[in-house]
Amino acid sequence: MNSKTWEKAGELLRKSRLSTLTAIARDEACWNEAFELTMLAITEERESNPDFAAEYVDLDEATDYQYNLTECLEAYLNHMEAVEKWEVVISSCNRVIELFSWNRSKPSQFMYRKGNALMALGRFDEAKRFGKQWLEKYPNDLYAAASNAYLLVAMGCFEEAKTLTEQYIRDEYCCQDGADTIFMAAYRLYEMTDDINAKQRIEHKIAEYNRMMANKGNF
Repeated sequence: MNSKTWEKAGELLRKSRLSTLTAIARDEACWNEAFELTMLAITEERESNPDFAAEYVDLDEATDYQYNLTECLEAYLNHMEAVEKWEVVISSCNRVIELFSWNRSKPSQFMYRKGNALMALGRFDEAKRFGKQWLEKYPNDLYAAASNAYLLVAMGCFEEAKTLTEQYIRDEYCCQDGADTIFMAAYRLYEMTDDINAKQRIEHKIAEYNRMMANKGNF
């Protein structure tokens, strides 16, 4: 690996994580530079090895777990969302999605963040187009369903949101990744429409899901 670029990127990533974890002088410029250097380091590696970390799930292994890159990328986006840098969130998510292949995993977290950022900016038409394309490509992705549901609720399209969420809160989806997200989207819908019975039904599913996850963690 290009040691100089990785060394600098690693140093900035550590500094950025420390500033966030200790709530001391959240350094936005440091985070941005760390992200840019990480993207550059990956690109440089691929100049000599085109298959370097081709899949996102291989990123940490490809770098010998020296930098905890997937965790750092998540922390970077968490920070940008916290300071409401929505354009940065969108562009960063786009770059990560484009940089990797997604044959062994889905870009759900990055697409979900992008959808939220578009909504936060009030770009509802763009968010709707994006969400529709996402759900068409990954029809069983519960994050895609939840993102679309939240958007429909935000736009006041409650019947559409109900039709969508009811498709994905069936028992066969309750153990899948993102189940809690679609349950919370459904809860938000029924909270907004003041449907007490439906809200209680979703509360039961959320409690059931939490119990299942707690039991899973005990093994």
